[in-house]
Amino acid sequence: MGDPVAWRSVLYGSSVFADDGTKVGTVHEILGSDSEDIFHGVRVRLSNRRDVMVSSDDVTNLSTDGVSTQLTRTAIEALPTFAESENYHLSSVGWLRKHLGWKQDSGSDEEAG
Repeated sequence: MGDPVAWRSVLYGSSVFADDGTKVGTVHEILGSDSEDIFHGVRVRLSNRRDVMVSSDDVTNLSTDGVSTQLTRTAIEALPTFAESENYHLSSVGWLRKHLGWKQDSGSDEEAG
């Protein structure tokens, strides 16, 4: 693999690799919280144009060559289709009143300010 990079430096369109080094898709989006500097995972575009989320717990390496995972191709392809609601967080109102307080995260990958 190439040189290691921070999660914010992974390029969209980079390759995503299964545990055996085979390419399974490309990075469609890096999921994380800029304000809290927390990497949540990778939205992967599979060859069939379906998107799945690989959790940060399953990512083994982020590099200039792409994203490596500990998952097999079969396991990645079996992941549920990514839903936009994955990009929502629960505010205190939602915690108290079911989903009334769900708010969509910023539509931008840039930090505020």
